[in-house]
Amino acid sequence: MKDKNSLFNLINEIKAVDNESIKRAQIELDRKMKPKNSLGILEDICKKVAGIYGYPLRKLEKKCHIVVASDNGVIEEGVSSCPIEYTPIVSEAMLNNIACIGIFTKTLGVDLNVVDIGMKNDIKRAYPNLIDKKIKRGTNNFYKEKAMSINECLQAIYTGIELINEKVKDYDIFSNGEMGIANTTTSSALLYSVTKKNIDDIVGRGGGLSDEGLNKKKKIIVEACERYNTFGMDAVDMLASVGGFDLACMVGMYIGIALNKKLMLVDGFISSIAALLACSLNKNIQDYLLFTHKSEEPGVNIILDYLKEKTFLNMNMRLGEGTGAVLAYPIIDCAIEMINTMKSPEEVYDLFYK
Repeated sequence: MKDKNSLFNLINEIKAVDNESIKRAQIELDRKMKPKNSLGILEDICKKVAGIYGYPLRKLEKKCHIVVASDNGVIEEGVSSCPIEYTPIVSEAMLNNIACIGIFTKTLGVDLNVVDIGMKNDIKRAYPNLIDKKIKRGTNNFYKEKAMSINECLQAIYTGIELINEKVKDYDIFSNGEMGIANTTTSSALLYSVTKKNIDDIVGRGGGLSDEGLNKKKKIIVEACERYNTFGMDAVDMLASVGGFDLACMVGMYIGIALNKKLMLVDGFISSIAALLACSLNKNIQDYLLFTHKSEEPGVNIILDYLKEKTFLNMNMRLGEGTGAVLAYPIIDCAIEMINTMKSPEEVYDLFYK
């Protein structure tokens, strides 16, 4: 039965990464023909991959990007400058490789999947990489009532877990993203609930709100979180109160990734919020995540500080869709090729001067 206790029992099965393989990777990196630690993030990536997949490192050739699409009832409060009709339009553009994430994944040889977890409107055409997992046509308006029931929230989380379970046999490495109107509002409400930091430091303009719209967005978040007292809740209750189906599904994906011992690349603000919640359920999950890209949304700084994480891409982007995360794939490829191919000074000497 998919209740909350069953979910928590499943999460407790997540194992720590392999520290012995991390140590072996460090020894190998230190013997390469370079000053110690001189390849910085690339060395960190090698150790991250070693902890998850073991040492020696193997190439992570089969790459999968999953975009979760849903809508949020709180749009009724004027917290977004974009109409709700954008969600299926942009999602279908992704599937046709003319939205940014579709262009990036096609260029980089990454398989793209779009999951309808809760769009208000449907995509009418059929696509082989469009996955219908719709729970409901958008969440409730959390300013008036809780965003979803506990059962709906659990369904979304389990959908994320099951998506990963279904795909791990075909893919080596994953990344995710989202598409949905008003999801910077739900994400900001969750960040406020977890940290209770200054609301001015948490909430950004999302799709381009005016000053008036931004102030309204902050007011709605503060009042709703205080009304439900989200601050002492666990991640599931918090998501059900002020979250979204996309966020709950991504939390499930992070759980699934850790259970299956694979690596997930985390994108910007919204993906990082889901990661923050997942890590609150089991700290081991964080070791299976690679935070890649720093969003322009201000709240991302709070998330990274909270988790003691750093990103290595900062491209002044805030599009969403996972566009920042997929740009990290070539960097990961290079890191693995480096540790597997680069020689030690002694080996180079033997090759050319012995």
